[in-house]
This record gives sequence, structure tokens and C-alpha cells, in this order.
Amino acid sequence: MNTLRLAVVTETYVPDVNGVANSLRQLLKSLSADIRIQIIRTRPDRDWCPEHEEVWTPGVRIPMYPDLQLGLPVRRRITRVWDSYQPDVVYIATEGPLGWAAFNEARLRGIPVVSAFHTNFHRYSGYYGIGWLKTLALAWLRRFHNRTARTIVPSADVANDLCASGFQRVEVLPHGVDCQLFHPQARSSHLREQWGADSAVPVLLYVGRIAAEKNIPLAIKAWQRACLSRPDTRLVMVGDGPLRTELQQRFPQIIFAGVQTGEALARHFASADAFIFPSLTETFGLVVLEAMASGLPVVAFDMAAAALHVCSGKNGELAKCTNDEEFIQATLTLLASDVKKQGIEARKEAEKASWHSVAGRFERILHEVIREAEGKAQSTVETLV
Repeated sequence: MNTLRLAVVTETYVPDVNGVANSLRQLLKSLSADIRIQIIRTRPDRDWCPEHEEVWTPGVRIPMYPDLQLGLPVRRRITRVWDSYQPDVVYIATEGPLGWAAFNEARLRGIPVVSAFHTNFHRYSGYYGIGWLKTLALAWLRRFHNRTARTIVPSADVANDLCASGFQRVEVLPHGVDCQLFHPQARSSHLREQWGADSAVPVLLYVGRIAAEKNIPLAIKAWQRACLSRPDTRLVMVGDGPLRTELQQRFPQIIFAGVQTGEALARHFASADAFIFPSLTETFGLVVLEAMASGLPVVAFDMAAAALHVCSGKNGELAKCTNDEEFIQATLTLLASDVKKQGIEARKEAEKASWHSVAGRFERILHEVIREAEGKAQSTVETLV
């Protein structure tokens, strides 16, 4: 089979610590050997040894997200790179200026483009007092994605929302999870000792950005209610963000573990007893699957990854979206159940979501859009003749 040359364009990639970067890395690692990969990305801000061919471009920091960058629209750089690489298909993983520049260059060359919708940026505006931007942001995203051959989203509910908002050619491609890294065997009694928790003390875990759009106060309320009946209940928060300093000062009893990656992150997951995830802005929420792979039952709202993988009373508890009290009650219900048994069921569910199967579906999408582009080109030639 001929080698397919895939150009990936993204403004976030490992060693960045976020769901988009991690998911993209796992997807690319799982692709067939007959797919050649070139990644055009913003320059990493720490040491990183590329696993594929990488082209680094300049970026600027995002005020509300200082750990992320917007890639600059370096169209001329992309032109020079692609003159040599000659991609067959382009995958734009982020919708920033770098992604727009890559799309314009691909359109000029007649290269089919697949885009990804990973983050509900239009929903974030309400959490930062700029809700009036929501309509503008959605229109901007729709304009970008409707120009591409496919828009890939991680869940059916996101697909339905986008289609209702006028997005076209939307296709669901769920995320997978690394069940070898995230495993119940990573549980650490030493880490639990550091948290002040013996085997009988319930430990709730949150992993993610500590920011307004993640609905962090609700996780704290759920923990506080749990403490009314079990004062020794621990809440561990893994991650960083603009709310961390304030919350550490207000709630010294909460264990803020900072950013954790790789095996250290796996140990934090596996060493807790239950995972609580109150976010209402997720397109997927990969941490839900990582928690389940680690043997943790999950409390979450009935959306995104949780809607796909969590079954109340079996491997976690779901609450109706935006119902804070129901989320709190779901947390209490889970803690009153056989948490270990539900954790075993959570692991079984996570094992069904392999990156190998996800990558196979992604490859089929790439080949489909290439065939469609070739068909359109042939029709144009026949019309001219």
C-alpha cells in the first residue's frame, strides 16, 4: 500500500498538559505504519524529543490560559514546508490563527482538510463575564469548520449540538484511553499516607484545570457535604489554573497536588477511591476514562464521556446537567455504595475503549475525504473537457 502523507496542525501538543494534547498524541501513536506524519505546532516551552517529524512555529500566550499558546498565522512557513512534504490530507486539530493559515494554504493546493472540535470555547465566555461573545465565537467556529471536509467531535451530544447550530459534515470519533498506563495496580499506599488517608478513609479526586469553566466550586460543595457524615473524607485536586491560589487559601484542608503527568498521574488516579468531575463545558473529558481505567467509579453530569461510559449504580453516578444538588446527591450515593465493586466495573468499561480501534476509524475518515476530493477533481476535469 502507498504511504499516506498526513499533515497535522495544532496549537497544543505534548509536552503541554491538557486533554487535547494527550489525546492527539495517543491517536497519532496508534496510526498504521503506512501513514507518514508531519506535525506543524507551536514551539514547546520545555524539553521535548519529537516522536514524529515536527515543524515548530512561534506562538503567543493566551491571557486566561498562560500555559497555552495561539500559533501565529505563518502561511509562508507552511508553504515552504508543504512544498517539500506534499501532504495528501491535512488534519487541523485546533481552530486558532495557525489552523486558519494551514486551511487557506491547503485550499489553495486542493488538499482535503479534516478539522477537530475539541473545546467549547463559546461556552467558556459565560464563566469569564463575557457571555456576549458566545454568539460571535460560535459563528466564527462554524465558519471555520464548515469549510472543511469533516469536523470530528468526540461524542454524540456534541455532534447534535453542533448540527443544531448549523455545523455541517460532523462525524463522531470518541477518544480512547491508555489502559496500560492507567491501571488499578498503580495504587500507592505511600501516596495515600501523604494525603492522611489509610485504607478506610474515602478519597475523592478531581483532575483537570483549576479554572472557572471547570465548575470547581461544585466539587468542593460535594466534598463538604460528604464531610458532614464522614469528616475524614479527603479531596485531592490534581492540576493547576487561575483559581488554585485562592482556593488553597480558602480551603487548606483540600490537597492540591499540582500538575502530574505520566506514571505520577496514574498513581494519583489509582490511589483515590472515587472521581468527581463537575464540568459542564467538556466536549469529551478524557480524564473520566482515565479515572475509570484506574479503577475509580465516577460522579459526573450526564454528558460527553460520562454519558457514554458511566452507568449509575454500576460504575458511578450521573446527575442531570446543571442540577447542582443532584450532583451532590450523586456523590453521596456513590460514597454510600460498594465503591470497590463499582471501581471494578469502571475498569471493565474503560477496557472497551482502545486507541487502536479509534485510530482505525480515523484512518477510514482520512481515506474517505481523499476519495471525495479526487472525485470532485475528476468531475471538474470532465466538465472542462
